[in-house]
Amino acid sequence: MDSTRHATRRILVAYDGSAEAELALRWAAEEAHGTGRGLHVVAVDDVPTSPWGTAAVHRGEKVLAGVEESLGDLDVEVETRVGHVTGELLSAAVSADMVVIGSRGHGRAADLLVGSVSQHLARHAPGPVVVVRPARATDSHRIVVGVDGSTASSAALEYACQRAERTRETVVALHAWRTHAPSTDVWSSEPRDLKGLAHRQVLLAESVAGLRSDHPDVVIEQEAVPVAPVTCLVDASRNASLVVVGSHGLGYFGGLLLGSVSQAVLQRAECPVAVVR
Repeated sequence: MDSTRHATRRILVAYDGSAEAELALRWAAEEAHGTGRGLHVVAVDDVPTSPWGTAAVHRGEKVLAGVEESLGDLDVEVETRVGHVTGELLSAAVSADMVVIGSRGHGRAADLLVGSVSQHLARHAPGPVVVVRPARATDSHRIVVGVDGSTASSAALEYACQRAERTRETVVALHAWRTHAPSTDVWSSEPRDLKGLAHRQVLLAESVAGLRSDHPDVVIEQEAVPVAPVTCLVDASRNASLVVVGSHGLGYFGGLLLGSVSQAVLQRAECPVAVVR
């Protein structure tokens, strides 16, 4: 392979031949077309390298057969690896701009999203990780971003706006929080979640303020909702083309990637999910 191919900015795609991996490959191909990047398609056979290494490589080559030709004029590199799925994908991700994986696999890679692999990639991959799930609203032009004022959520907003500049989609900055206090203040009879709403709206407005000037052509909507983050993001995903979350959050959004919230969003969202750091 010549040096110019190695110099190409690439999107890493985990591929195992399943329908879900095929969906991820097509999503990554669209992204590559739109951004001028190449694809690095990797099939990992999660078996010991000895004594089955040679057979595993042949299996991987069979899975990848025809992939490069099916992607037309894109700059595509295909590779078979043998080893632990998580470790091999993280190793390959070091030289990639983005990692794209399907919502489920089959065979030894069946936990590609649902098990530990996707969670580990989301925590540790050096760049954005996109988990491609079938979109419920296939004609949606809304990118939903989870916002909590953290540095990571700011990166998520920037990612969404950069994408929206290219796709002409609307960015929805969504701040959700769980209320743990009684619904009414016993002294003033004023709903507590409404009293806190003004503060939340200020946080949200401050989070998007600079983006409006940096991305003047992008339509940015703001929504502050006193609903548990998982419920809010999953509900919003039903009318979204993409949900974007930061790799670390603050407060009740703090578990967005590292705990139950991220796991639930990745498993239940009804559109692709991008994790940005």
